[in-house]
Amino acid sequence: MTKQPLTLNVFIHEDLSDDSRRGLYNTHFSWFTDEIQELSGRKLSVNMFSPSEAETLSGFDYKKISAAGSLDAWAEKLRSYFGSQLLKDSHTRFNKYLLLTRDNINQSTMGIAQIKGYASLASIRSDMVPAHEAGHMFGATHEDSEILYNGWWSETIMTSDDFSSLRSNAKRFSDKNRENIRKYLDEPIAQQARPRPEDDWDDD
Repeated sequence: MTKQPLTLNVFIHEDLSDDSRRGLYNTHFSWFTDEIQELSGRKLSVNMFSPSEAETLSGFDYKKISAAGSLDAWAEKLRSYFGSQLLKDSHTRFNKYLLLTRDNINQSTMGIAQIKGYASLASIRSDMVPAHEAGHMFGATHEDSEILYNGWWSETIMTSDDFSSLRSNAKRFSDKNRENIRKYLDEPIAQQARPRPEDDWDDD
């Protein structure tokens, strides 16, 4: 039986208006797409929305002292825009929403995401940040990340120590996180979305 496909909806913030949609995709999402499809056996479509295509969302004021506050406000903005479907596990399990920004949320936070949720924010200050935050939405964790060695050190996607410039991007999840993502996607659908705990998010 064909597995339900996945969708990652990326809203390009207005502060990235001068950047090429194709360039942003190639740098931050093309390799992530290959990795998710290979590990899950599901097709992943990454929909990149320019500021002019989603003005209400692309103008979101994301810079806040509290990264958690910014995530909560973004999730509420999405619920207002898309409605009750975001309360259904049958939708949010397979459809995710990411705001792609030029700058960090604050001095210490490049991105933040709901764990196994539908909402995340990610800056382009590092090539890995958008994939890292999307990984959280699909069930990957910092604890199961790994530093690999194959002639040189490389970081798997969920490494959480600010992405060292001395290590390369492995462009893959660790084996444990690959299993975490498969398990999350394959587990039975809840009849109704469970209320999310207040601390059910992760910032990086």
